[in-house]
Amino acid sequence: MQEFHLQNEAGLKASVLDFGATLTELGLTVDGQYRNVVLACEPADYANQSAYLGAMVGRFANRIGGSRLVRDGREWLLSANEGTTCLHGGHDSVHNRTWQLVEQAADRLRLRTRLADGEQGFPGNLEVELEYRLEQLDLVIELTATTDAPTPVNLTSHAYFNLDGGDVRDHCIRIAADRYLPTDERSIPLGKAEVDGPFDLRQTRRIGADWQDHPQLVRCRGYDHCFLLDGSQDEPAVTLLSGDQRLCLEMYTDQPGVQLYTGNWLAGTPARGGGEWQNYQGLCLEAQQLPDSPNRPELGDPWLLPGQTYRHQTRYRLIPTDK
Repeated sequence: MQEFHLQNEAGLKASVLDFGATLTELGLTVDGQYRNVVLACEPADYANQSAYLGAMVGRFANRIGGSRLVRDGREWLLSANEGTTCLHGGHDSVHNRTWQLVEQAADRLRLRTRLADGEQGFPGNLEVELEYRLEQLDLVIELTATTDAPTPVNLTSHAYFNLDGGDVRDHCIRIAADRYLPTDERSIPLGKAEVDGPFDLRQTRRIGADWQDHPQLVRCRGYDHCFLLDGSQDEPAVTLLSGDQRLCLEMYTDQPGVQLYTGNWLAGTPARGGGEWQNYQGLCLEAQQLPDSPNRPELGDPWLLPGQTYRHQTRYRLIPTDK
């Protein structure tokens, strides 16, 4: 297992493991002290933890209900790793394999992997290439993929962010989304709904405000929901402010949705340097196609066809505040 270290002239640092193309560090100096804003564990622990800590996930991130695909009269049975659901591509996918190094420079890294036809039940040989690069105070994640047979593709980073080391419910957040996907008891989308109450994040609010004031939050023990972005790539899709108000993170993406997950089941995940992470010590901002969309055209079309190229760019920008 190899860990690659990136740094640029602006002082932004990042580290990535070839195992799972996992982001283990993203940080800069704030008020004279260095902050790593992503959760990590010891390299040897990644293969044994189940929180997808910092990993790339796919071939289809998030959930496919019933662990099956249906297209043009054909059916494929997928790996069911969350009850009857296929989560993040199944038991063994891009998150727990060693990626091949393609290119490394001081401020960028390119990795590659291949998912074979039939892996976890999915059709098509999928060739995936990933670039992490640092641009000023931005971490840019770019993904491309090609296939030799129709297959649904939805790749994303499962990095857990914590901007100040405290409880992420004390962070403030804004998401540029008028709609979200409420879910059933299996966390499968029920359909599109207008944001309301604690799901209306169009204006900045503390994440923990009215924490258990909505049946969706009660059932999930917090946020684990996909928000439908407004489509503008010039404005941040998500703005996150640390509880101490000293650091801001902006997320820009060309994907139609972002899954906000507040680390509701993190407890027991090993932490780097010893100990364990606890619930609500990190949150994920997973830019993505909409969950369960391979079988539900009303949620979009994530199917990649031969001759096409899947493209995904997400940019995480760290901004120290002047407060």
